[in-house]
Amino acid sequence: MSISRPILASKYTSIVNRSGRLDEVRRELNVVINALPTQVDPTERELYLNAILGDLDQGEDAPWAVWPDEVYILALTAIKSLGRNPVGCETLLSPHHLAILLHHSSLPISPSTTLFKQPPRPPVSSSAREALKILANLLVLHAAGRNRFAAAGGAKAVARALANKGIEGEDLILGEEEENVERLFLLGRLGFLVTIERPKAVGIMVDEEDVVISLVHHLSTIAPLPTNYAALSELLKTVNNVVRFYPYPNSTSSSSTQSEDPWDERFDVLLFPVLCLFYAIPTLDLSPPLSHITHVLLSIPFHPRILPIWHSIPETPSPATSSNTSPTSPYSMKGLLNKISNMSSLSPSSSQLSQLSQERRKLSGSLGSPGNRPKSPSSPSSPRTSISSSTGPPNVVPTSVYDPSGLPIKLLRIFDHFFDAYIPYPRKPDDQLPQGLVLEEMLPPLLLLLTRAASSSEAIRLVLKDALLPSTLDRSSGAGPLEARKGTLGNILRLMGCAGHPQTKNTAGELMWAICKGDAADLCVEIGYGNAAGLLFQKGISGPPPAKIEELPSDETTSPITVQPATPTVATTFADNSAPRHPITGLKDDSSSAQRLDEMTQEQKEREAERLFVLFDRMEKNPVISMKSGEKGDEKKKSIKEIMREKLESGDVTEWERKDELEERRRVEEEERREEEEAIRELQEYKSRTGGQK
Repeated sequence: MSISRPILASKYTSIVNRSGRLDEVRRELNVVINALPTQVDPTERELYLNAILGDLDQGEDAPWAVWPDEVYILALTAIKSLGRNPVGCETLLSPHHLAILLHHSSLPISPSTTLFKQPPRPPVSSSAREALKILANLLVLHAAGRNRFAAAGGAKAVARALANKGIEGEDLILGEEEENVERLFLLGRLGFLVTIERPKAVGIMVDEEDVVISLVHHLSTIAPLPTNYAALSELLKTVNNVVRFYPYPNSTSSSSTQSEDPWDERFDVLLFPVLCLFYAIPTLDLSPPLSHITHVLLSIPFHPRILPIWHSIPETPSPATSSNTSPTSPYSMKGLLNKISNMSSLSPSSSQLSQLSQERRKLSGSLGSPGNRPKSPSSPSSPRTSISSSTGPPNVVPTSVYDPSGLPIKLLRIFDHFFDAYIPYPRKPDDQLPQGLVLEEMLPPLLLLLTRAASSSEAIRLVLKDALLPSTLDRSSGAGPLEARKGTLGNILRLMGCAGHPQTKNTAGELMWAICKGDAADLCVEIGYGNAAGLLFQKGISGPPPAKIEELPSDETTSPITVQPATPTVATTFADNSAPRHPITGLKDDSSSAQRLDEMTQEQKEREAERLFVLFDRMEKNPVISMKSGEKGDEKKKSIKEIMREKLESGDVTEWERKDELEERRRVEEEERREEEEAIRELQEYKSRTGGQK
């Protein structure tokens, strides 16, 4: 086996005339590019970078100015390869070297920053994209690089580049679609990195450069195809940072409403293109870009003025990347802004929510072909084109359908797909998960988005309740406990009962709490106190809530709500639905004690009576039961009912149960420990036996 020899920077620096001796320069640059990480010592890495960056510096006699494109790109690729190791590449952080990289990246940055006399290459050229990769790696590996990039005007430059603008604000003519998508990927990554925890940078991008319009343009025109997922993911991460770190004013203005999460009205236009992507991407995997879409949607509030957009399903035409159009076109944005304004006027009143049942009858096909849905009268069909002199294909503002069931049902489909793929029934969340899967990072955003939707929109809450807790839900004991069943409801209830994923457990509980409108009694009726106890305890409710009696609706003509349930159901009659439910399990308690007693044989009755006598005997012998009450000298004993009532009210019974659970847990852990020790001992004996045979 041959050992890789270390490479030395002196072989490159010893080339006297690097402007003319192209073969030697080309050979040494390829050596650097193809070298293994262990072949380049940190000291040699710094020497290499200084030498190559010197060749890319300004000056009339600079080698890069006379190099052919392929050698010029090789030099940038060598810097990229050397810069992948954070040790030894700190020289890239120097202001002078950073200015060199900014010039070769063709970012629209002030000329005073670079002081280059030579004009940069076109923004979509291979050399410019290679320099953008160097900057992206530098910002990923070095926090200081992010600070210096921002200080050098990087945020403004990225915003201008996203707007396809040059240094003087002129429109740029871009190249092929594939080149543009790669450039957008790199610009999105730079935008994401330069905006992390930097409200000032975000403020510059939003207030001075209108980056929101540029982001809306790219999210609306990039085709949601697998080849473009990386670019969409980086742009969505930038959108999330813009919304999250924007320096909102402290005082409440007309552009923001009273809410916990700050918001600016200028960000309203982001919702529609993000929803277009949410419905257009066919995959249900919680991976980029769908996971980034979920995070962006989680950052957008359910304000009344944009609630109709939340309730709509966009009908996106076949998207085409408008590589030659300017995202700053006011006409294209005007169409989208007019659409949002028109949709906001369609917000239904509470009296109109009863009509949602007619639309939800077709829920099973609501996520099918958009052509089968009725068009929203507010959806404009006027084309939007750029005012740029370029001749790109016109973009059309997508039409939409009013359907509040679209968002929650697709989110539930994503949730079901996750369980089918990673935690298939009958496995539980606390069981061993696939390697690398972190439940606490993947499910909480999805569940939290469902929770916020149910809390903010009565229409969405009704859809979720009809999907998870339909009136036709099989609540017979023969179907098994709710938390042990296959389906969406069973998965959520198992999350509520898991112990190893507290954040996921809490968000699952909050979802059911929101679906039941924060009513503890309704929650216990629907899923049983046994499933709701942990959530209620967190909310300060230590015992079962009091029963609630609701009047039946007097209007018999109201059409029933029919929603494709997410949990297996059976046909039931009104009498079946009105049967009393067991307070602990939430199942039907359709057999009274008298009926059960009549069904027992005489022998079974005698056994039950014997168990009852033994129980009373143990209770009487218990010192707690035999305690005295009243003043001194008063030997009157409390009845068993009085004692048990007091213990229930004081919480002693709960404490006993907790102690029993702890004791049982200790017993199980001790048994597992003994089994593990026994297994280790047997393994050691086996090794000793096999070793002895050798």
